[in-house]
Amino acid sequence: MANKNPVVVCVDDDEAMLSTVVRCLKREPLEIRSTLSASEALSWIAADDIAVLVSDYDMPEMTGAQLAGHARRVRPETTRILLTGKRTLETAIDGINQGEIFRFLNKPFDNEQLRSALHAGVARNKELLAMSGDRQRRERGNALHTALETEYPGISRVTRSA
Repeated sequence: MANKNPVVVCVDDDEAMLSTVVRCLKREPLEIRSTLSASEALSWIAADDIAVLVSDYDMPEMTGAQLAGHARRVRPETTRILLTGKRTLETAIDGINQGEIFRFLNKPFDNEQLRSALHAGVARNKELLAMSGDRQRRERGNALHTALETEYPGISRVTRSA
C-alpha cells in the first residue's frame, strides 16, 4: 500500500493542547496518532514508518528536544517539529543540537501555520526516504560488485582488443 496516508505522531503532556493539535489536523490526508507519553511516541517511531513527529518541548518524561534526538537516531527520515510555549534561544539551540528540528512553532500556534509546517515536513520526509533508498541501492550495488570481484578477480576490468 504505497498510497496510504503519511503517519504523524503528536505528543504533548497537556491533554487540552494535544486535542487542539489533533483537531487542527484531522481533516488533512494524514494518519494522526496522539499520545501524552514521549516514550510511547518513541516506541511508535521505532516500530513504524512515521513521516512527522510533532512534539511539545516542555514535558516531564523528557524534553521535546531529547525526544527528537532519540527519534533522529532511531528513524532519521522522520521529520521533527517542536511546539513550544517558551521560545527562548536556549530552547531553539537545544532542539537544533539534539534533534535537528525541522520547524519550531510557538504556542499558541496558528492552525494554518501548523498545517503548512506539517505538509512541508511530510514532503521533507519523502525526500529523505528517496535519498536513503538511493544510498541503499548504491550500497547494494557496491556490495554486489565487491562480491563479483572476489569471486571472479578482474571481471570489472574487462579489456577489449582493438
